[in-house]
Amino acid sequence: MPFSHRLNLLMNTLGISNSRLAKVLSVDASLVSRWRTGARTPAKANTHIAEIASYFAEHAKMDYQKTALCEIMGLPADKCVKDTHKLAELLYSWLCDESMPDTKIITRFLDNLGTFKATKSPLPPVNEEKSVPAGMTLKSEVFYGIKGKQDSVIRFLSAVLEHKKPCTLLLYSDEDIEWFAGDRLFLASFVQLLIKVISKGNKIRIIHTINRDMSEMFAAIDFWLPLYMTGEIEPYYCPRYREHYFRRTMFIAPGIAAVLSTSLFGWEKNAANLFCTDPRLIESLTGEFNEYLNMCRPLMRIFTSNSSPELANLLTEFEEQPGDCFVLSNSLSAITMPERLLDRLLSRAGADGMTKEKMLSVQRARYNVFAANLKHYNYTEIVFLPSPDEITAGRIPVELPGLPGGTALCYTPHDYREHLENIIGLLNHFDKFSFFICRRGPNLKVHLAVKDETGVIVTKTDAPITVFAFNQQNMTNAFYCYLEDFINNIPQAERDKKKVIEKLSSLAGSLSNEC
Repeated sequence: MPFSHRLNLLMNTLGISNSRLAKVLSVDASLVSRWRTGARTPAKANTHIAEIASYFAEHAKMDYQKTALCEIMGLPADKCVKDTHKLAELLYSWLCDESMPDTKIITRFLDNLGTFKATKSPLPPVNEEKSVPAGMTLKSEVFYGIKGKQDSVIRFLSAVLEHKKPCTLLLYSDEDIEWFAGDRLFLASFVQLLIKVISKGNKIRIIHTINRDMSEMFAAIDFWLPLYMTGEIEPYYCPRYREHYFRRTMFIAPGIAAVLSTSLFGWEKNAANLFCTDPRLIESLTGEFNEYLNMCRPLMRIFTSNSSPELANLLTEFEEQPGDCFVLSNSLSAITMPERLLDRLLSRAGADGMTKEKMLSVQRARYNVFAANLKHYNYTEIVFLPSPDEITAGRIPVELPGLPGGTALCYTPHDYREHLENIIGLLNHFDKFSFFICRRGPNLKVHLAVKDETGVIVTKTDAPITVFAFNQQNMTNAFYCYLEDFINNIPQAERDKKKVIEKLSSLAGSLSNEC
């Protein structure tokens, strides 16, 4: 593999742009571009390759990033290197290794070619009496084309429903999603069958193809969204996936049935789709899927109301990561809530003493990390502010995932004023804390938090409360760019810190009479 391919792998894996790497190396971005296309290759004698290796080793701060770097170097998952210095050494050796062919092979080929004589048979004689091997006859059905793929999948899901014992379905496809997304009638049947499959106790493990166009990728996620919210789907992606001329679909229900198809890209309308119930073939496909799964990483983590401890750990871990952070919400965030207010809300929600202490402890830990990061990184909260009448009417929900039993609470005027006063204090105390006032966000019931080069947390704030956490770099970049554009559309007056403080103080003052 040439240097250009290796550099592209590194930069795509960690989402590093040409301009960012050029700035680190103090070179022109056009030179990095030429390295990536193969037009130029840095000489081993200069320091550029060593500097590149050191930068990527230091940039990979999280374990999953270090694991990804080790994976692209071909190291086994259990041999992941966590030490930055050692990782830099390995990256340097890997970048310098051009994998040149063994010259002895060329020498042997030339010698054989030079001594070859036309009368000499290049192959051993064939034993004509030897019988032709026969394969095993399989119990299978073939469906052709797009309609055939749809029929084979319906056949597959029906076989799963007929089976009494639930299993974990293994799904993968890098073929065009048009076969299910482009036909609304089929899509409705497909979704209904999947819901029935899950309701019978089956689970799904799916490997997504993230190298699709971003709009196509989000369309696929949007399709799976209702099913994700059941908590019964594990989504993955392969960071080393590369597009090929041939595409593949594997739907496997171990021990029950499988659908398999391979098509030349653009030839899906004529592809053969094999539905089979042969145990040995299903076992072989299951093994192949699991080997591929070993190369994959979770595309997202999904938390429901039943996963409060894991969610608390995620939120704390997210706060701990360095980097600028954007938050978009239609309610004030939990991180800016004073502890005394949280204590009061937990009591109102009926939390027992142990639950209350755990949640207050998590809040303290998150706030301490939040305050420490504000010394070096920007934290921008983009929030819709309701009218005093809406607050007084008790219609403004408290954004606090993890409340006992998924309890829904609304602010009293006193609660809301106390929270506003705490935000004003943060704005006055931290230069890097910003609070932007926007019109109602794109969705009243969604909270979005994005941290550059770390990940995304999307929270559905009404029942059933569900939290989605992404850390795949392309998706993180997409959400980050979305929030940057969103901010640019907010009037400057609603972003000016002094004017924002005046507006918050005015709203807090108007609530004093209601307390």
